Amino acid sequence: MWTFRGYGLCGGRSPAIQVEVYRHLPSQKTEHSLCCYLRATQPDPRVTSVRCSFRTPEGGDRMLTTLPNTPSTMTDERPVSAAEVHKLDANEVLLTDWQHIGADRFSVSARWPARHRFYAEKQDQRDALLLVECVRQSIPMLCHSAYDTPFGFRQAWENLRFAVEPSMLARNGTDLAIRLDISCSDVIRRGSRLGGMTMDVQASWQGVPAAIVRTKFNNQSPVVYQRLRGANGDVATAHAAALAPGRPVSSELVGRHRASDVVLAPAPDHPPYHWFLRNDLAHPILFDHPVDHSPGMLLLETARQAALARCTRAATVVGMTTRFIHYAEFDAPCLVSTAPLPTADSRDGARTVQVTLSQNDRVLFTADVITARV
Repeated sequence: MWTFRGYGLCGGRSPAIQVEVYRHLPSQKTEHSLCCYLRATQPDPRVTSVRCSFRTPEGGDRMLTTLPNTPSTMTDERPVSAAEVHKLDANEVLLTDWQHIGADRFSVSARWPARHRFYAEKQDQRDALLLVECVRQSIPMLCHSAYDTPFGFRQAWENLRFAVEPSMLARNGTDLAIRLDISCSDVIRRGSRLGGMTMDVQASWQGVPAAIVRTKFNNQSPVVYQRLRGANGDVATAHAAALAPGRPVSSELVGRHRASDVVLAPAPDHPPYHWFLRNDLAHPILFDHPVDHSPGMLLLETARQAALARCTRAATVVGMTTRFIHYAEFDAPCLVSTAPLPTADSRDGARTVQVTLSQNDRVLFTADVITARV
């Protein structure tokens, strides 16, 4: 147990103030360091800063740095770290802060960049999957911060459905500050630990609807994950057995700027509109940190590129309905197949393509991808 004491600074006086720690994360630099986020439980407008000391379990006192009286330290808004969203690169953290606003309800602030080194469509549209990545980051962040899930637990998608307002994709040029209103339901607990939940998200910009997202995921302890994955759960073994990524298809075909961002490889012995998945383990975004299987965001990107490859005119993805059925392994070819689905006529030329990923003769992932003409 860590005991914290705090007092406020206001000129020559120190008005009474209570300070509590609501997050503390082990530092990635040293196992003895802590990254602590503080907030005042009895804020005083006269207080210009907060200084705290803490007592370690061994009985020693150390002084924390003085914190200014800013919204991030003196309100219920809580900053987000790279560790909480399961990223190594802090520049890829899209969430800025969050608030608990009710029973299983949260408000999350995020940035939707106009430009990104990977999530950037060839048609110069704002990227819908970058908004989905904001939601993806919200899953581990809320699991750790709001539902007391220890680090080391893994969150696995079961399904995901999203629809983006097409007009928002045309708002390019500047970053957008997005608000995610999140409601969690079907919350499953196994003992004292979170087992999984369904999350409904309404994304908005300055009160203007931007997207709706609904997803279900499960929360796996290290023991459960290892039991599910067996020998495939060892990262070093999985990487050593990984097939080399095949030659990418044309970046123009799939709406990418660079060949290195293409996730489809030709499948010459299969019918048209079939490809193989490319697992480029050195990709800085899709493989931000070592993993033992193809990440969920890679599968979504695969569905996007496969759907665009079927389009006969310039298009952008505005929605998906997906199912995550099995893990996609590195050591066997993963076939990507597509088929058009009936779509009602619409002004924006919306079309729906069904994308299926199969490996070793079993379906791993399916997505009904909606594209709109640009």
